[in-house]
This record gives sequence, structure tokens and C-alpha cells, in this order.
Amino acid sequence: MSKSTATIDIAHGWVSQPQGRGTFDIILSCLTTTFLCSWSALCLNVPEPGTTRWGFLRYKLRWQLFTVFFPEMIMAMAAEQWESANQSVAAFAKLGHTGWTMRHAFFADMGGFLLAAPDFPPFPVDGQQIAYLVEHEYLPLPSVTEAGIRDKNKADGFARCLTLVQIFWFSIQCIGRAVQRLGLTTFELSTIAFVLCTLHTFFFWAQKPLDVQTPIVLPTTHRIRDVLIKAGPPAERSYSRTPLDFLKPSSDPKSMTAPFWFGLGTIFDVGKESPTRPIRTFGNNKTFPPAGLSWLQSAYGILFVLAFIGIHLIGWNFVFPTPVERILWRIAALALQGLILVYLVALPTAPFICRRLAWLMYGKKVSTALEFAALLPRWAKLAMAIPVALTYTLARAYIILEGFISLRALPAVLFTSVSWSQFIPHL
Repeated sequence: MSKSTATIDIAHGWVSQPQGRGTFDIILSCLTTTFLCSWSALCLNVPEPGTTRWGFLRYKLRWQLFTVFFPEMIMAMAAEQWESANQSVAAFAKLGHTGWTMRHAFFADMGGFLLAAPDFPPFPVDGQQIAYLVEHEYLPLPSVTEAGIRDKNKADGFARCLTLVQIFWFSIQCIGRAVQRLGLTTFELSTIAFVLCTLHTFFFWAQKPLDVQTPIVLPTTHRIRDVLIKAGPPAERSYSRTPLDFLKPSSDPKSMTAPFWFGLGTIFDVGKESPTRPIRTFGNNKTFPPAGLSWLQSAYGILFVLAFIGIHLIGWNFVFPTPVERILWRIAALALQGLILVYLVALPTAPFICRRLAWLMYGKKVSTALEFAALLPRWAKLAMAIPVALTYTLARAYIILEGFISLRALPAVLFTSVSWSQFIPHL
């Protein structure tokens, strides 16, 4: 695939499939795999109360489109939610409540429980907050069973099985083409990267309920005012989401999703929750593990993203319709890798630098780079966020777009089907 187009037989335009696979086969295989993965793996939090059936469908379709562009961010969200659920189960186990399972924890963190106090509008409580309320006897342990949560789960087992079958068949096809040196298109290469994200997301969200639309109300006779008074100074600060914000720590400096959402929120107001206070449900991007992330987990996340982006580097010497497109593909892949390297440099250095700057500029103490960024004026936030977001978005958009436009002129060998008879002796 590294030869020039002058020495390779190029098939131009639409290729039919009677004697091999055609353009339609490539498009159908990649689009089917991408659609099934982005739809069946997406486990969203409980939507705003009053959301209609069609409203929920639009809500999920928007997130599906986001998943197509940024599957690695969805995987990172799922991983952080999974770790948060693990820590929630551990917290309840310390209280002697071993019946609190991962499904309970996921259900709580996705806004599945609403606390109804006599002096306050109902608001969602996550697993950490429920553990606090149970420990201090403001609330009995929720009596909902794991079976009850399963009953709210709208998971379509057939759709997920169909997705796994499609992933298996698509992967076998790609492996077969690699073994027989038939090559892959850039469209298929991008789909392989998407499949990698989907398999991880399936694992992390395996026990998270799917498409839950109605929460469970937890009534309490205790007033929120009394809870805050007894909590002392930590609860005296004004809240930004719910009165129990004092129990929710800030995002971990090692989080890979927090900088992403901060940048998008600064530029486009993307990912922001309802302006109503207290909020009525948790945003999909707001679940952070209470005890933070370990360095091992952070290292795994970095290696995963490097692998995800590195898959696109396999296309470095692919034959493209024009030399300009090949150069742009290389630039896009290198730009994505470069942003990860910048993150690696900033991870250990940014907190130290930002702590000093916050004290010198504002006389305030901060613990993370994002806390310092929140102090800056909007123009300064935009100056930091726009170059990174623009580079990342343009690089991802070009990689997706090139998968389609490169189909107009491909090496003829890419339309040769795998000869499965050659594998029979090995099978």
C-alpha cells in the first residue's frame, strides 16, 4: 500500500459487487457497525423530568452523533462512571450494607433516585450522597432491589447481541484481509478504532441500566436545612447543583474527560446542566469517582487513547486519491497524537504552576488546573480552549470525512473479497 498511484491499479468511481465486494459493501459494513455500536452501547443518564418519548429519542440521537465523533470520550466517561460505582459499592460495604450492588450504584449516579425533603424541591442524589444520608440516619437504605432496577432497564438484549455479532464478523473480515494482504480502506480503519472504543464501553457499562426515563423518589422527614447545619462549615458554601454539593469533590486532575468538557463548555456551552437549581437530573458528563482515579487507571486511559489514535497511523502509507489527502491524513493523525503528548506534559506540571499563578494573580488557593482556569476571564478561557478544541475537532472531522471521500478512487485490490477457503485447514 506504500507504492505511488502510478504503479497501482486504481478503481475509480462506484464499483459494483458481482465479482467481489463493491463500494456499497464497504459503506454498508462500516455504517452498520458504527450505527449499532453507537446506539446499543450508549447508556445515558435519566433525562429531565417531563421528557416525552420523542424528546428522549432526540436526546439519545444527539448523543449518538456525539459518540460517532468522539467515541474515546464516551469510553472515558463510562470508565469514570464504572470506577465511581465501584467506590460507591465499597462505601456501602463499610457501612455493613452488602446488598448495595453495582446496578444500585450506577442507578444512583445516573439520577435514578430523587430525595424528597419537606422543605425542598426533589433533587437527584448520587451513591456517595445516599451513603452519607444513610450513615447519618437521615434516610433508610433504599428498599429497591436489584430486580426492581432490572425491571426499569430498557436494555434490548437482541440489539446488543446483534452488535457483538456484527463486531465479530467485521473484525474477522479485517483480519482475513490483513492475512491475505488485501488491504483496508481508511473508512474500515476508522471503524476498527470505533470498535475498540465500543468494546471497552460495553465492559464499563455492562451493569448500567439502559434508557431509564423515570426516577425513584426517596422520601425523608428530615429537613435539608438541618442536614446542612449539622454538616458544619463544609456545607455553608452556596451550591451549584444541589444542597448536597459539599459531599461531591472536584474532578480529579488526572481525569481525561474534565478538560474536554471544560473546553467545550467554555466555547459552545456544551454539556452544561439545566439552569434550574436544584438540578432535576445529573448530566452525562458530571460523574467523577469520589476518591479520584489511581495513577494506574490514569496510565491505562492514556495508553488506550494512544492506541485509539495510533490505529489511524496505520494508514500513514495508504494509497489516497491525491497526495494532498494523504498529507492531511498524516497531519490529522499526528495532531491528535500531539494533543495527547501535551496532556502528558501538563498532567504533572500544570497543577503546580496553576497553584502559584492563582495565588500571585488572585490571592486564592486552588488544587487543580481547572480550578485556576475557572478564575480567569472569559477571553482568557477562550484563548486556551479554542486552539485545542479546534485542532482536535478538525482532525477528527477530517479522518471521518476522508473515510467517505477516499472511496471515489481506491486500489483495485481493496475490492477483492477474502478467500475463506484458504482458512479451512487452519479451522
